[in-house]
This record gives sequence, structure tokens and C-alpha cells, in this order.
Amino acid sequence: MSDKSVNKQAKDDITLSKKAKKKLSKLNLKRQKEQDKIDKGRQKELANVDKLRQKEQDKVDKKIQLMIDDINQKALKKQEKIDTKIQKRRNKIDKAGIEQDQPWQY
Repeated sequence: MSDKSVNKQAKDDITLSKKAKKKLSKLNLKRQKEQDKIDKGRQKELANVDKLRQKEQDKVDKKIQLMIDDINQKALKKQEKIDTKIQKRRNKIDKAGIEQDQPWQY
């Protein structure tokens, strides 16, 4: 090969290389755009799933809170009954004690 043909071949290679780089750059941009679309769709889907999960968690939390409130209400009623019984017994004991100390009043 002569110097001229070598130079021409080198120029052609450089031109092809520039064209290839340009095409590759365009393809990379296109690929990135597609990936961004996919990522955006994925994020949207994850947000929807997260909303649903949070809704379900809120329902469960509400049910648990209702159960806790119910248990507390029952415990409060039982405590009131116990307090009433204790007070009645104290009154009975106090009355019996007073009757012993002062039988003429009864």
C-alpha cells in the first residue's frame, strides 16, 4: 500500500469511528430515555403498592386499637365492680365495728 492509500484508509477509519461514536451516543441516549420511562413506571407502581400497603396497615392498626379499647373498657368495668364490692365490705366492717363499740345506737 502506498502512503496515499494508507492515509485515505486512516481518514476513512476516523470518519467511520466518528459516525459510530455518534450512532452509539444516540443509541445510549435512546436507551437512557427508555430506562427512565421504565424507572418512572416502576416508581409509580411502587407508590401505588405502598399506598395499598399503608391502607391495609391502617385498617389493621384500627382493628387492634378497637380491640385494645374494648379490653380496656371491660377491665375498667371489672375494676369498678371490684371497687364497689370492696367499698361494700368496708362499709359492712365499719358498721359492724361501730355496732360493737356503740350497740345502743343500733
